[in-house]
Amino acid sequence: MAFEEEKKELHETLSIINKQYERLAEIPEYIGDDFTENVLEGSRQRVRESLTIAKKEPYFARLDFKEEEKEEVKATYIGKAGVFDEHTGDVLITDWRAPIASLFYGFSGSEDDVYYLSPDGIVEGEIYLKRNIVTYNQELQRVVDRYIRGEQEASGGDEFLLYKLEDQKDNRLRDIVATIQGEQNEIIRYPLNKAVIIQGVAGSGKTTVALHRLAYLLYEYREQLTAHRMIIFAPNTIFLDYISQVLPELGVGDIVQTTFPKWVMTSIIDDPKCKLESLSERRKAFFESGTAEQNNWKGSLEFQQQIREQLSQLEKDWIPEEDFIPWENKKGVPLEQINTWIEADFKGNPATKKYDRLKAKLTRWIEIEAKMYEEKKEQEQARKDGKKELRRYLRKWKKRKPYELYAQILKKMERTDLLPPKDKITLDDLAPLLDIHDYWYGIERDERFDHVVIDEAQDFSPYQVSVLHARTKTASFTILGDLAQGIHSNEGIDEWENFIDLFGTSRSKFFQMTKSYRSTYEIIAFSNTILRHLANRPAYAEPVFRSGEEVQIQQVDTEEKLEKITSWIHDMKNKEMKTIAVILRSEADCNAVYPKLKEKIPELTMITTEDKSYEGGISLLPVYVSKGLEFDTVLMVDVDETRYPVTEQTAKLLYVGCTRALHHLSVIHSGNASKLISNV
Repeated sequence: MAFEEEKKELHETLSIINKQYERLAEIPEYIGDDFTENVLEGSRQRVRESLTIAKKEPYFARLDFKEEEKEEVKATYIGKAGVFDEHTGDVLITDWRAPIASLFYGFSGSEDDVYYLSPDGIVEGEIYLKRNIVTYNQELQRVVDRYIRGEQEASGGDEFLLYKLEDQKDNRLRDIVATIQGEQNEIIRYPLNKAVIIQGVAGSGKTTVALHRLAYLLYEYREQLTAHRMIIFAPNTIFLDYISQVLPELGVGDIVQTTFPKWVMTSIIDDPKCKLESLSERRKAFFESGTAEQNNWKGSLEFQQQIREQLSQLEKDWIPEEDFIPWENKKGVPLEQINTWIEADFKGNPATKKYDRLKAKLTRWIEIEAKMYEEKKEQEQARKDGKKELRRYLRKWKKRKPYELYAQILKKMERTDLLPPKDKITLDDLAPLLDIHDYWYGIERDERFDHVVIDEAQDFSPYQVSVLHARTKTASFTILGDLAQGIHSNEGIDEWENFIDLFGTSRSKFFQMTKSYRSTYEIIAFSNTILRHLANRPAYAEPVFRSGEEVQIQQVDTEEKLEKITSWIHDMKNKEMKTIAVILRSEADCNAVYPKLKEKIPELTMITTEDKSYEGGISLLPVYVSKGLEFDTVLMVDVDETRYPVTEQTAKLLYVGCTRALHHLSVIHSGNASKLISNV
């Protein structure tokens, strides 16, 4: 009966949506200069965008709620975009970010107090029904009741979540608006102006939660935030490609999505001679050389403090130490007066702004003093001579670019060994160069961020986060990662207190996401055992009980390895797995097997540190490139004592590789198995 009822409701709703869409489609887009017409066109365009989303998938949930002291139980349909009936003015579909929709995500059925916070205040009442609704191509597919008032065993929430988790992945991350869980909802809707720091286990959905949080913030604080002043820093371009569809699916555009190195080099370091070393080659060398973990001094706040102290002294040394006297036998501007202007009138301005203001002040002074001459010709000559002398005077304030200042600072610190060649700037140098740029040149108002998202933040240094904090209007950050996946140990952090202390406990909020929704119970249990070898181990992942096959561990002779990989791929294809990954320890290992494997599996593609996108299908890749991606099935190759000895670095790498698998995980090794898995 519920299915037929919802089928009828869907038909009626789509009829209204389609008619409104068709009417708007007939109105030509206005491209003129009339202000009123532009406002109207902007409103129409927003409605068009909402209707486009609603046509594809009108809604995914229904919530029946009765407000306190009211008789009517009102059914609210919740979708990715809000839609109004243009004839009645009634809400046809409620946006998932609206206050009442929070009840759908947050209510478990056991709460004594049921309420939501509307713009008019607290609204209390009772929930009668929570229902998930699945549509496809404007047809009803599935109806699942998660809560029915008065029925003890009516919850279908777990059933629906498992149904969604069983979906096989393609080559893009998708939104989760239909399955947002209570703990995820709390993070998504956490208030603005605090740094939200998330430790999330592999598969906890932390990236997706962060993207949904952006969409929520833009909806809830639309008077304060603009999309083009929000930015997402992702770990690499493959990951950017992988997450690229989530925000458009949620109807959000214009948010900058980039990597920290690319943003600094293209947006900040205005010097064509400055080149960044190949980050992919640097990381490949680190992973494949077996280099021991390093202390990233350049990423520390202590290094930032030393940079700032040196900058302050350089600024003082930069100011000319003589009076400004443009004309012989005439009084000029004494150095004492110039210092007063700089230290008092120009206080708080960056160095270059002080230069510009002093230039303007002295130019004005010349204009005034030149008028003391009686003859026009004498006045003109005085101005000409005065401005010529001013140019000479100001030339002592040589213009300096960030790299030149950086070189001078390191020289004063007697640490020229830390200075990279100009055409091989390293990742570690980007935060100091950005800091120097912002100190010397300042940050324009329209350059400040409204909100910053940092993904895989365990690979960011405190110095990087500090300079981004200085560029953000408030402490409005969403910082997320997993210390167990901190494979770039020479770059990042090993405890979140590094960032909590940076913002302060009153301006930050720490969340732990321990439930893993990605993998089966067996894969999560297996992967958790690897974490036993970490000294500073975060919480283990807690599986949502989705059971599958046991993890397959098999010893294979070296000469049979290629045949084993080939047969495994064929087995997974026969099981209709869509995204299949063969993961090896290094790029060199991948190169050794790729040509012969490609002959046997023509559709095989190899993913390296140089790739910009992930196209799905059957992939061969090094373990360190797999971070952030998901596959239906994974084969970990050569998990032996040589390639995976018992170190923190290799434990994290192996954990990353194994937790990429959603439904199936196999492990093969030649010789002795790595002790990281030998006691499983």
